[in-house]
Amino acid sequence: MVSTNTDELAQMLTRLKLTAIRDQLDALLDEAARRQMSLRETVVFLCEAEIARKDERRVHMAQSLAKFPYLRTLDDFEFDAQPSLDPRQIRDLATCRWIANGDALLVQGPPGVGKTHLAVGLGREAIRRGSSVLFIGVRTGNGSEQGAGGRTTGRAADPLRQAQAADRR
Repeated sequence: MVSTNTDELAQMLTRLKLTAIRDQLDALLDEAARRQMSLRETVVFLCEAEIARKDERRVHMAQSLAKFPYLRTLDDFEFDAQPSLDPRQIRDLATCRWIANGDALLVQGPPGVGKTHLAVGLGREAIRRGSSVLFIGVRTGNGSEQGAGGRTTGRAADPLRQAQAADRR
């Protein structure tokens, strides 16, 4: 006989690492009943909730590991303020085909043009698509390190070594 004990079910879900289902079980089952889902549809609904939580956690962890100086999106970028940038080229970069080709991305230019914003936005898109990302500041001619936005960070770092370490992840 199958047990319907809530505590036992929670333990099973924990053991299977289905923590999103465990944490939201009553609400998810109520929603499935409200929608009059079949058993198969309910299982799919529960799996979708679990996958959404795992994806959310993966993205959050990857963004932390990427060491972005701040979070920005490409949607927030004001292309009108930078007429020298081609929005189509940025949208093409956002497809992340360059990653599939084994290429790296180096964003360079004078201060104040939005390099950091674009690098972070493209990095977040790459993470969303399942890639590992590492934001690396670069050294200036005077030996101080700057982020892509031109602010001195005060860290002494070897960008090549950082990139190689990220590639091994």
